[in-house]
Amino acid sequence: MEYRFRFLRFRFFSYVVSALLVVGSLVLLFTKGLNLGLDFTGGRVVEVKFEKKPEIGELRSALKKAGVESFLVQETKEGTYIVKIREGENVSRVKDALRKLGSFELIREERIGGVISEELRRKAVLAILTALAGILVYLAFRFKPVWGIGALIALVHDVLIVVGSYSLTYREVNLEVVSALLIVAGYSVADTVVIFDRIRENLRIRKSLPLEEVMDISINQTLSRTVMTSLTTFATALTLFLLGGYALSNIMFAFVVGIVVGTFSSVFVASSFVLDVSRLLGREEEQEETA
Repeated sequence: MEYRFRFLRFRFFSYVVSALLVVGSLVLLFTKGLNLGLDFTGGRVVEVKFEKKPEIGELRSALKKAGVESFLVQETKEGTYIVKIREGENVSRVKDALRKLGSFELIREERIGGVISEELRRKAVLAILTALAGILVYLAFRFKPVWGIGALIALVHDVLIVVGSYSLTYREVNLEVVSALLIVAGYSVADTVVIFDRIRENLRIRKSLPLEEVMDISINQTLSRTVMTSLTTFATALTLFLLGGYALSNIMFAFVVGIVVGTFSSVFVASSFVLDVSRLLGREEEQEETA
């Protein structure tokens, strides 16, 4: 045999696993919701300049010890720190925590209004929908419609599960996380396209073989590339998640989950969908003509 493992033999099991994960994510989103960061909820901004500048990690630790639950700390080129807190947090508590680190000058203190937050929410949703639409158009030209839909289903599958994992862990969702979701979507599509390209190539030279067998051969041929790429990116993301501190762990969580589900969907979900829909439509024999 030219391939060692028949992945698509287990596609119905993979359907069950995917369905449970997607439905579970949707239930979490509708019942528990997301822990939206102050980018989306509104809040206050405090910018300070210390006489003796502390490390940004010390500043974050001081805010946590003071009981400030939702905050974001940024360092500017001018040597100041910008502290953003969610609406409802005690500004005086923030200032008291900062004073423990040394004397500082208050540069500005202002409120991020609900109108701005609503606009950010709309832009975030629009960015995700625009990216999905662009990917769909690309796939429609690159492959036949059913192949493009299969890749898009795998993409939506990955994004939903990652978002559901944020709901489950109640991690904060901010603009940086939205950016990570878009990168996860791109990673998912790239992996799927590699497998689809190999399937299309094998369909041209193995016309006598059934579609399922050609798909299994193609997945096995690309398996080393898929595994090595996934392991490398996963190891990097996991290291940053565990050791990168507060600033990176929340973003890297999306990559850690996304790489795992993205690899799973590329191997099982997308190809399985194409195979079963092709059989359902009675057009399996036409797949060899895929451009």
